[in-house]
Amino acid sequence: MTLPALTVESNLAAQYKAFVERLKMSAFTGDIETAYSARIAHATDNSVYYKVPQAIIYPKSTEDCQCIGKLASHFPDVAFSARGGGTGTNGQSLTDGIVVDIRRYLNEIIELNLEEGWVRVQAGIVKDSLNDALRPHGLFFSPDLSTSNRATLGGMISTDASGQGSLVYGKTSDHVIGLKAVLANGEIIETAKISRDEALLKASGCTSEAAIYQQAMRTCIQHRESILKTFPRLNRFLTGYDLEHVVDGDNIDIGRLITGAEGSLGFVTEATLTLDKIAPLKALVNISYRSFDAALRHAPVLVKAKATSVETIDSTVLNFAKTDIVWHSIHHLIADVPDNELLGLNLVEYNADSAEEMKVHIEQLEAAITQEIGRDGSSITGYSVTYDKPDIQRIYAMRKKAVGLLGKVKGYQKPIAFAEDTAVPPENLADFIGEFRALLDSHNLKYGMFGHVDAGVLHVRPALDLSDPQQEALMHTLSDEVVALVAKYGGLMWGEHGKGFRSEYGPAFFGKTLFNEMRKIKAVFDPHNQMNPGKICTPIESDDKLVSVRDIKRAGVERVIPVSIKQDMFPAFECNGNGLCFNYEPTSPMCPSSKVTQDRRHTPKGRASMLREWTRLLSLSTKFGTTLESEGLSYKQFKSNFLSRFKN
Repeated sequence: MTLPALTVESNLAAQYKAFVERLKMSAFTGDIETAYSARIAHATDNSVYYKVPQAIIYPKSTEDCQCIGKLASHFPDVAFSARGGGTGTNGQSLTDGIVVDIRRYLNEIIELNLEEGWVRVQAGIVKDSLNDALRPHGLFFSPDLSTSNRATLGGMISTDASGQGSLVYGKTSDHVIGLKAVLANGEIIETAKISRDEALLKASGCTSEAAIYQQAMRTCIQHRESILKTFPRLNRFLTGYDLEHVVDGDNIDIGRLITGAEGSLGFVTEATLTLDKIAPLKALVNISYRSFDAALRHAPVLVKAKATSVETIDSTVLNFAKTDIVWHSIHHLIADVPDNELLGLNLVEYNADSAEEMKVHIEQLEAAITQEIGRDGSSITGYSVTYDKPDIQRIYAMRKKAVGLLGKVKGYQKPIAFAEDTAVPPENLADFIGEFRALLDSHNLKYGMFGHVDAGVLHVRPALDLSDPQQEALMHTLSDEVVALVAKYGGLMWGEHGKGFRSEYGPAFFGKTLFNEMRKIKAVFDPHNQMNPGKICTPIESDDKLVSVRDIKRAGVERVIPVSIKQDMFPAFECNGNGLCFNYEPTSPMCPSSKVTQDRRHTPKGRASMLREWTRLLSLSTKFGTTLESEGLSYKQFKSNFLSRFKN
């Protein structure tokens, strides 16, 4: 059998083609990719959305980013989006403009100050890579992510990332001493916490930096009362443009605007960050429950016991864990009492500097647990304490695999991210989740739940088949309903994973006055709306629209592919895009070619993306039906001909 050849032209829009040609003739030293295969490899991230960029640019330095910005000032219709690990669950780095991929080259530690406990890094360094370098010195960068082996520091800064242990260690923004960023016009801005007098001096010039300081102080000082009233008192307060913390007593820090702005204000190229000491002793108390609701309602007691973190997992995730190889290494560490079904689990972590300190922590917690078990009708079925750090890491590996484990659901309905990081005051969490579950149950949806109950953050991904237009519409409806539900309980939709395509909900959350102030800030940073346009907000004088959860999705684009072909090529279509195959870990056997080239096309995800796009384009061609369906082409035949047939 001979497959039809498929040639895809780059077909760049005129302004983008002109920009790329001019950039090639400039002082830019990085890589430039316009091949369709590279563009497809960047068309998806760890979300359901789909945007094919015009080109991919890989800067090698801050000066390269300046070249991009300076040239961009002559091309106001050209848009950019910075990209790190591509782990965003809400399409934060997706664009139909130019992707500026920071991770390939800007990934070094620049300076480490052990005495003062800080590090200066390039924005493309992966979090686990940084911590591997810090570990011999007894230090670590503490915000913890399940994607830590591929998430970059620049991405963490852009979404103000946080995770397990945030009540103790805080969010990324709490560790940022200063940033170096390149604005849309190529100017460099370096941030730090400075006095108001120093800020007024910076605001007195005629540069973009001066305009930024003028607007930031005007907004954040004059509207201070409204800001404090509007912004909820939550540990996971993720908004982008953090108007509240720009002002800190008599100090000003405009870095708090950039942290969480999802690359919509500039390219972050360097960051100076505070570090934490690694506690010598660690313990994990694993408490089992007869119900997930019981685990949630017991969590506030555990938080009051001064735990470093409290993580909750429901029965759906636990049951999938039991079918995974990871369970064989941890099952003996979980209190699974015979004749008592394990339907909820709380993981309570303590860190201590001495054995005496740890003993006090554990004895106090055990007393509280024993008292609860002794109560009539107690829902606790048992608990165990683990002190061995490798064992603790294995348990957390199971927790980090939770999303992937949920993805093992059989059938076309897969757990998807769109309302997976809601945050409400912890005291409201159990009641909020009760209503959330009722909402999902009313639509007969399957789902699993886990989260950072100490911070009131819930992770939930309802199982939907977005190739079905009706279920895609249901996703949109659910998204609107969840926004209303979190508002009822004093929370917000984006407690951990950024806004991205959920930016449409920003105006209602902030209110017209504060949202317009944010738009004024956007205008002084990026007057032509070139930096990740549509995310967070648009410039005040712009008619441009915000992105929406109703935007184009991968499943919608792939609807034209016959179901029989999707079934034959099951592995390629099962890829959920979370990017685990593009990890930093030097000992990981997955895709060594991508580790050498740092080319996303060489990852399993990249190859799966190209294979799906190839079949989509063939599906649209008249040759497809006669050549493939009539001759019954198999998956193996597709695979053997794939690389030779996918051109440009």
